[in-house]
Amino acid sequence: LSGTSHLLAISGLHIGLAAALGFFCFRWLWATRPDNLLLLPASGAGAIGGFITALFYAALAGFSIPSQRALIMVAAVMFTLLIRRSCSTSHILAVSLLLIVVIDPVTVLSAGFWLSFSAVAIILFITQNRLPSPRWQWAKIHFLIAFGITPLLLLFFMQTSLIAPIANFVAIPIISLFVVPVLLLASLLLWVIEPIGELLLQLADLILSVLWPFLDYLATLPFSHWSGTYIPTLYWLPIIVGTIVLLTPKKFPAKWLGILGFMPLFLSSPNKPAQGEFWFTLLDVGQGLAAVVQTHNHILIFDSGPKFSDNFNTGTAIVQPFLQHRGIQHIDTLIVSHGDNDHIGGAIPLSDAIQVTQILSSTPTLLPNAKPCYDGQSWQWDGVTFAMLHPEINDHGSKNNLSCVLQVSTAIGSVLLSGDIESEAEQLLIDRYGTELKSTLLVAPHHGSKTSSSRAFINAVQADLVLFPVGYRNRYHFPANNVIKRYQQQDSALFNTADHGAIEFKFSRHAISAPITWRQHAQRIWTHQPSVTLPSQ
Repeated sequence: LSGTSHLLAISGLHIGLAAALGFFCFRWLWATRPDNLLLLPASGAGAIGGFITALFYAALAGFSIPSQRALIMVAAVMFTLLIRRSCSTSHILAVSLLLIVVIDPVTVLSAGFWLSFSAVAIILFITQNRLPSPRWQWAKIHFLIAFGITPLLLLFFMQTSLIAPIANFVAIPIISLFVVPVLLLASLLLWVIEPIGELLLQLADLILSVLWPFLDYLATLPFSHWSGTYIPTLYWLPIIVGTIVLLTPKKFPAKWLGILGFMPLFLSSPNKPAQGEFWFTLLDVGQGLAAVVQTHNHILIFDSGPKFSDNFNTGTAIVQPFLQHRGIQHIDTLIVSHGDNDHIGGAIPLSDAIQVTQILSSTPTLLPNAKPCYDGQSWQWDGVTFAMLHPEINDHGSKNNLSCVLQVSTAIGSVLLSGDIESEAEQLLIDRYGTELKSTLLVAPHHGSKTSSSRAFINAVQADLVLFPVGYRNRYHFPANNVIKRYQQQDSALFNTADHGAIEFKFSRHAISAPITWRQHAQRIWTHQPSVTLPSQ
């Protein structure tokens, strides 16, 4: 949130510094012998040395996509120095962009591509053909870069750091003048004089240990960032034009009109269900479960997907961005069906990242401030009924069979969320509820495991739509083939997140929408589109 992640990742800044270090070192070494200058000018030798140094540094970074982009830009700059041709910076930037797109056309789909070139273009736009301002020039440039890329940050990430200019004003000199050069020198000396290399690494660690608490403090400030919502594509044209106008020189006529270009940020509001309607979305969290139920004024999350490490979980990586895209800043109820990682893993990180009013779970001791879910709990939100069907307070069994089971219903249809229950719990539900289990849409129990979805349960629910929350080529081979056949015999339309991505149905007052799948919404010409056959109405 401090807007300094680009400084700590292997990025164009690092490779540019490595190239500059190599250029000046090789130029100086080459010029120490006058005879060398008869073969090649010192600037040419420096250009070769700078590119070799940048190439070596990019290799250390594993030739990641950002390092490849930076390396191509360095190559373009060094080539102009080598052939001793005067070339404008904008031409070098254009050639670099062309080379990158030709070598890797798919790179235009990455946010880093647009952010990198936009930042460089902004620097050129605000510095070329203008008289230098000696006072606070460094701070001014960083502020204008942060302002200029704000539309792109909102477009790609729906949030932007408000304290990035301050953080970068402090961090960039420290990182670029001290940390990166020390690390580069240390990486070389570790091969030659290991003790000195280790001392330099300790020095870099000491510098970062002083800088990091400051950046962490900035990131925790309540005004550290601003989050937006989804903005229609057509709205971005006035925003981008307004940004360019505001970056023009002071004397540009009617410059203040650029502010009007930002009006769509405040005028647009995300769509949401009407009173008595709800939208159901099964998110694609790999081999796990996370679903969102949205009514007119309320949000319910059913499970949060898995946690893979301390640095990555689907609660903050998938569920939270989805909510942010919808303009949702608060969760009314988070239900965690049971304690398996693929259901509970993202719950705590998600509740830390976004306000949650209530947490219900069959394993409440595993979550802070959680309450047990049990049969008989029910409530209404905006004309939509929520009923907990399982487990009963005195039920015993495996944690799968004690999963929370929730039914969401309106006059037009209903959704049954069954967690990881197996055939034993399915039979209990049949005995207790019978025909009341009938639902329009069923999230298949236990991801379509062969231990669930018994024929009796399928017949009792009579779902028209069955969704399998499964990971692509998952190790359990879910959904099981015999389970698929059972649902097909029931004439249900089948969907799974591995093939379709996230799946959404809108339950309006008069009808249920056709499925909206992420694979279809974000379709590419190379993307396979699985066929879907809906049951006849």
